[in-house]
Amino acid sequence: MMPSLREHSKLKLSSSAWQLQLSMIVKSSSPTNRLAIVGVGHPLRGDDYAGSYIVRKLMDTKPEKVRDGIVIFDAEADLEAMFSKISALSPKHVIFIDTCEMGAEPGQCRLLSVSSTSYPFFTTHGVPLKLLAEQLLPDSKAWILAIQPEQTNFDSKVSPEVREISDSIAAFLRSIIREGKRIC
Repeated sequence: MMPSLREHSKLKLSSSAWQLQLSMIVKSSSPTNRLAIVGVGHPLRGDDYAGSYIVRKLMDTKPEKVRDGIVIFDAEADLEAMFSKISALSPKHVIFIDTCEMGAEPGQCRLLSVSSTSYPFFTTHGVPLKLLAEQLLPDSKAWILAIQPEQTNFDSKVSPEVREISDSIAAFLRSIIREGKRIC
């Protein structure tokens, strides 16, 4: 079961709006203004894997830290286990990349403030993402880059639409991350 999002007019962002907002967040990162990017998704649940797929493309074979002030994590299906690592960074922003049921076309994306989401159906994780973020990241602004899946069947591959947008998101993130100073 995937996360659901409450339909709310202020949560809907056009494609260019989420890219602009995401770019501003990434570009604002620095050693004192840290950003954590967290991919979420089960590798055997089709489109659910998109968040992990994206961050793995960003990480390549390098460690989690890709630039001063930016750290990338692949939580796969165990998001709760990552929170202690993320919290230890004291990031200003955390961007979770995950598939969410939004009632949109497969592959559509939205960048949402986690605080704008609703209980209890926002997440499939043991504890709702909103609650985890409020309790474990109280000084961080938490976001979710939500991707509409086509299917999340067990042992299925990522659909062409979601793979295409995932590749595009990875390329977009890589380009704005590279605009800053690389450390590894």
